[in-house]
Amino acid sequence: ETIGADVVTLCPIIAWSQVPTDHATSLEQQKVRFEGLLPCPIPCSQRTYVLRVKGASMEPRFHNGDLVFVDPDATADSGNYVIVQLEGSDEAAFRQLIVEGGRTYLKALNPDWPDRIIEIDEKARICGVVVFKGEMV
Repeated sequence: ETIGADVVTLCPIIAWSQVPTDHATSLEQQKVRFEGLLPCPIPCSQRTYVLRVKGASMEPRFHNGDLVFVDPDATADSGNYVIVQLEGSDEAAFRQLIVEGGRTYLKALNPDWPDRIIEIDEKARICGVVVFKGEMV
């Protein structure tokens, strides 16, 4: 038997192109295809999904192929790692959120990344907060 605290949320692994940008729409409503389900090892919302990190923009903390659990219902605070949809971009981006002096920025952790810190406005949509990272070994 399971007790409430032991309930595990199974989260779909989705493609970056399928990141939901509208909080009113669920993955099921969007008919998202996913490559599998992974249990999230920490408490998270039922809308949490998994992305496979692409590229080197978030190294050394996150590497290509790492799995990140993204909760669209979590509150995005300064310092959090977020998935964000930028205006005019086809695919969501993975960055650290920085809120300072009433302005909002996205930061790539890789010190060699071009345009490492960019300012964003209200047109950028935060799609979710990274709540857990798993590494492929």
